[in-house]
Amino acid sequence: MFGKKKQIEKEKTVQDLIPVRNIYNEMIETTDNKLIKVLSVSAVNMSLMSHAEQREVYEGYENFLNTIDKKLQINRVSTPVNLKDYIVDLKSQLSKIDNPYKRKILKSYIWYANNIQEDREMIRRNRYIVLDQTFSDDKSKEEAIRKLKIRVDDYKVKLEEMLRSPKLEVRELSNLELEKYLHMFFDYENAQILAMEEEVNTAYVIGRRNLFDTVEKLKAEEDYYLR
Repeated sequence: MFGKKKQIEKEKTVQDLIPVRNIYNEMIETTDNKLIKVLSVSAVNMSLMSHAEQREVYEGYENFLNTIDKKLQINRVSTPVNLKDYIVDLKSQLSKIDNPYKRKILKSYIWYANNIQEDREMIRRNRYIVLDQTFSDDKSKEEAIRKLKIRVDDYKVKLEEMLRSPKLEVRELSNLELEKYLHMFFDYENAQILAMEEEVNTAYVIGRRNLFDTVEKLKAEEDYYLR
């Protein structure tokens, strides 16, 4: 009918489709009211182990799985090898060497490292344990944070004690690492190209809805500048 205006559906941005509300205190807060912690777990090289040692690893992992009392995620993410710092260090050493033969050898190392760096097929596998805790309001959020911290500490102990030798190393991802972790899942290629060099003190902002709150927070902390 001519008397009715056709309602135009507001287009959604990419940020609106990402279910993340905030990242703070080494934690992800999602739009469906969940708090998420991500643990990075070191790996062991089983290819050089004896059959008895491999069996011990499998038994330790089986025992760990039997202790899981709530749902969690075990992720293995492949990322390209990053040798930038190593190459910079080699170039720094090269500038201090006068011996032509040593320089030639070191240049060959740099060339080899650059080839590995540029080869996208050279990867390493990072392993993560993802834990979450739900909440309904601000009051229950505080209780969810407490429960999640207890679970994280508990799983740290379980993972570190899973193997007798070698010991696994477990640590929580920082805010910056959590941003990169999410970036990998939504835009893997660019996540490997773009390095997040510094961590900001403000909350992780998604879309326009938190923009004004963030501006006020920066003004209060006098941590802003005008262009």
